[in-house]
Amino acid sequence: MKHLFSLTLAAAILALSAPADASAQGAVFIAAGGTLPTADFKDFGAGDGANVGWMASAGVQVPVGSAGLSVGARGFYGSNNHDADGDKTNLYGGSGLATFQFGEADAVSPFVYGEFGYQAHAFKSDSAPSFDDTEWNPFVGGGAGIGFPAGGVRVFAVAGYSQGFGSEGGQTTYLSGSAGVNIPFGGNGM
Repeated sequence: MKHLFSLTLAAAILALSAPADASAQGAVFIAAGGTLPTADFKDFGAGDGANVGWMASAGVQVPVGSAGLSVGARGFYGSNNHDADGDKTNLYGGSGLATFQFGEADAVSPFVYGEFGYQAHAFKSDSAPSFDDTEWNPFVGGGAGIGFPAGGVRVFAVAGYSQGFGSEGGQTTYLSGSAGVNIPFGGNGM
């Protein structure tokens, strides 16, 4: 499991070093929003399940070629309270991602993304601490959004779905919605 995380990280670093058009820009991004648990994550049975939560993420992306494709890496942390008082799940991890932007960076334009990584599902219970557990598992995700230039940065809103692959207690799956900002570096600017 940890070896796969290391391979994912190595692939993201390799992708970040890929040659890009000399006029292209990379970007550091930060985002925050909500998560809506689905499937097993929403209902563990016995009257407990995760509720709407929050997630923050940050990462870096660099263009590959000149056709709107970029690759990068993302780290995230979030939390969802549960139906049972004092129970919560913290989600954190990292991924390699690929994004395709339709249109130009200096205009309003939609984009799509896909990612693969590892996430921790860290369950904590005030009422039953013997059930506290953290499990790392792979996940895939994807989504779509829209971005627009705003004073030298690019502001975006994105909706997505993450499918975790758990071995104990089901799978960690959720819908997400976030808003954030891309801060460009390198290249000729927006």
